[in-house]
Formats: sequence, C-alpha cells, structure tokens
Amino acid sequence: MDTALLFSGGKDSLACLYLNKHRWDSIFVVWLNTGAVDEQTYDYMMKWKEKLPHFIELKSNQPEQIKEHGWPVDVLPVNNTHLGKYISGEEGPAMQPYTNCCGSNIWFPLHDGVKALGVTRVIKGQRNDDGKKSTSRDGDTRDGITFEMPIQDWTEEQVYDYLKSVGAELAPGYVAGEKTGRDCWDCTAYLGDNSTRIMNLPEEKKREVLRRIGIIRASIEDQWRF
Repeated sequence: MDTALLFSGGKDSLACLYLNKHRWDSIFVVWLNTGAVDEQTYDYMMKWKEKLPHFIELKSNQPEQIKEHGWPVDVLPVNNTHLGKYISGEEGPAMQPYTNCCGSNIWFPLHDGVKALGVTRVIKGQRNDDGKKSTSRDGDTRDGITFEMPIQDWTEEQVYDYLKSVGAELAPGYVAGEKTGRDCWDCTAYLGDNSTRIMNLPEEKKREVLRRIGIIRASIEDQWRF
C-alpha cells in the first residue's frame, strides 16, 4: 500500500474517510493518540478501528511533554518559558507556544509514523478556509510524500452537508457543539475554538483547565504592564 489517510476523528478527516470509502481495503488510516485523548473520543476511534482493515494507531506522550515543557498557550509570556524562568527567576508554571506542543505531540510523530509506513501519498482533511493550517497544499510533495487534500476548496458548511448526506456518525464533541476534535482534553491553547470544548469537560477536569487558563492570563497581564 502506498497511501495513508490521516484520521483525527475530526469532521474534515471524517469527510475524507467517506470520500475514500471505496479505498478502505487498500489504504492505511492513521490516527495519532496523544495520550491525553478523552474516553469518548477513544471509544469513537476504537469503533473505527473495528471497521477499517488497515487502521494504524500511532502514539505520543503529551502528558510527559507538558510536564517537561509547560502548558501550551496562544500568547506566550516569555518569563514563563524555561529560559525566561532561568533569567527572570519567575516561579510560576512553565509555558510553551502551541506550535511547540502540537509539533512535539502530533505533527512530528504523525509525519515520522507515516514515513515509517513507506507510503508515498497522504490524504489530509485540510481546507483553505481553516483558521490554522499547514503550509502544504493539494499536490505538494515533501520528503517524498505527495499530499492529497480532496476537500481543500470546501467550506465548513459543505463538510457538514456531505457528512449528513452519507449518514456519518460525528465524534462526540461535534454533537455537543464543539468546533474542533479532542486531541488533548487539557489543551490551554486555541481558545477561540476551544471554549465550548472546555466548558463541556467533566467538572473536575473543567476546573483544572480553567485554573490553568487563569494563571496563564495573569502571567500575560503581569508581563504586559507598561
């Protein structure tokens, strides 16, 4: 097999999965389990594992990476980075850019895992109107891998319409009104998209994430004083 489809359980990768239903017997379907996925999402992905002949579960260790490098943030208070803490003497928790966190826990291990499979084509559910997306586009080739992005020109509405037309079962978060997938239950970044996800967490986990966000906000405000 020379093709892998990246499947996060999110709506866009789900649309790509159904668009390629006729190829399920001849492609890898690859999921990256960060080690911080919630139980509902894990159960959802295990249902797919039973259906898909070549389902591959890759793993990273987000809890350990967070422990070492700090909470992911959208706006980085520099004194809370490891180097900043050393220079400033800041005693608060460590923080890191969301790009570092996602890169270490999702993007790089996913890319390395796909390369290890020996595939030359990767199907990816990226849209041009995504707020945040990779620099790759449909047809680009990098590291010997050519990217197929079949819904690149679709709108979010078109994705939902298509999934409804094929009777797709959405992941639990979307049913609960969330905008994105649930790669990590304790994400403290992407707050513009993640607010509903955070408020949908079980009470104990919600309190913990909100506590962290409060500390992050206070650290930003303290270092932004003029």
